[in-house]
Amino acid sequence: MSFGRKVQLSLLYNNQDYSAYLAPYLISFSYTDNSSAKADDLQITLEDRKDLWKSDWLPEKGATLMGTIIVSDWHGKGKQALPLGTFEIDEIECSGPPEVVTIKAVSIPVASSLRGEAKNRAWEQTKLSVIAKDIAGAAGVTLLYETDDDPSYDRIEQTEESDLAFLLKLCEDAGLSLKVTGTEIVIFDDSKYEQMEPVMTIVKGSSAILSYAISSSTRDVYSAARVIYQDISYTFEAPNKPEGNTLVINERVSSIAEAERLAKKRLRQKNKEEVKVSLTLLGNIALVAGVTVNLKGWGAFDGKYFIEQATHEGGNGYRTSLELYRVLEGY
Repeated sequence: MSFGRKVQLSLLYNNQDYSAYLAPYLISFSYTDNSSAKADDLQITLEDRKDLWKSDWLPEKGATLMGTIIVSDWHGKGKQALPLGTFEIDEIECSGPPEVVTIKAVSIPVASSLRGEAKNRAWEQTKLSVIAKDIAGAAGVTLLYETDDDPSYDRIEQTEESDLAFLLKLCEDAGLSLKVTGTEIVIFDDSKYEQMEPVMTIVKGSSAILSYAISSSTRDVYSAARVIYQDISYTFEAPNKPEGNTLVINERVSSIAEAERLAKKRLRQKNKEEVKVSLTLLGNIALVAGVTVNLKGWGAFDGKYFIEQATHEGGNGYRTSLELYRVLEGY
């Protein structure tokens, strides 16, 4: 790469530094960081003309990888690092010619009770945070419950579902986001993350953009949400939205305040799909899932966007691909 720019992948294998062994054989790597719902993943592709990686050096499935992307003299800055977290190897592929070995790893261990077992159980007179704490404890991970919203349930049943699928469904119903790694479960309100200051402004034509695609949809986009439950009725109208369909929600609420919270959450879930952007740029370690950026130069599509997914790829250069949605104002 020109101007002395360098990109390296530092890697610990079962807590031992294998970076020096890896470097001569590394063809490429790809790290995908998701803000919610999906596991993060790491893929490493290695040259294997001497059949080392498919024989004596074959990694063990279930072994842990801890990665860090290290960049030098990138974007006019010195040495910087992006920690990727801890992953478990769940698949190894060999192909040829040319002889190549690809190691695939995920942030949620395959053997974890979170995703490996279908369970049946029930909770009574409980809250989402209690259920999440029980599930985290059973999986041996910590829980970060980073929201004031804590829906309550008279009775809730888990029927032939993995803990992860069950908890994800509860979070989606509550309008909350869920991120799971090998060491923790994080439940949060993405609207709070959207309020953070943008990490950068990406300008069309002058921000090292390699490609982009924008979509604007009217399908499943609503101008208002109405909650109806027994004698409670509450309607929330989306700010700056044209006339359109009203999303009707018939679920248990105990107060107007609770109905308002539910209406806003469900309306956000639908309407954040309205404007979506895919961007590929020269690599930038500041661009990770869960942060915001400003887009400028796209006319009516200018504004503040939330990064749902960031993929960092190294090998023949370094690039970052983003999946974003436009931040909703006022709810």
